[in-house]
Amino acid sequence: MPYALIPDGYTLKKVTPLQEAAINSKRRHDDVVALLENSNTPLVVAGLVTAFFAAKTAGNIISDLEEKGVALTDQAKDAITDTVAKAEKELITDPQTWVATQLTGLIAFGSKLRTRAEKIDIKPGALA
Repeated sequence: MPYALIPDGYTLKKVTPLQEAAINSKRRHDDVVALLENSNTPLVVAGLVTAFFAAKTAGNIISDLEEKGVALTDQAKDAITDTVAKAEKELITDPQTWVATQLTGLIAFGSKLRTRAEKIDIKPGALA
């Protein structure tokens, strides 16, 4: 018969296999609750997810460019990977600045679209 530390006063007692399974289940539940309550958990999870998608994104960018017939040197491939990794690091370490940077880029892009639409005389709402 196995032994287990029973949380009530931390005493070592002989337990049946069913009791041991119940204790293990309770400890696993407590570990998950502690992980979810930890303030660093979202940062770690976001870092892992972002790292995965950043590596995949860099690979996708390189393969898309090569499919379109763009000849990339090893230096260009490394630069693309480094740029994506830099954006990933910025997203993890300072998400507010990253979002602000992205919004600024979108606003500038919208301004360029508006200027272009005015040049070719498209009225607001004409495409809606």
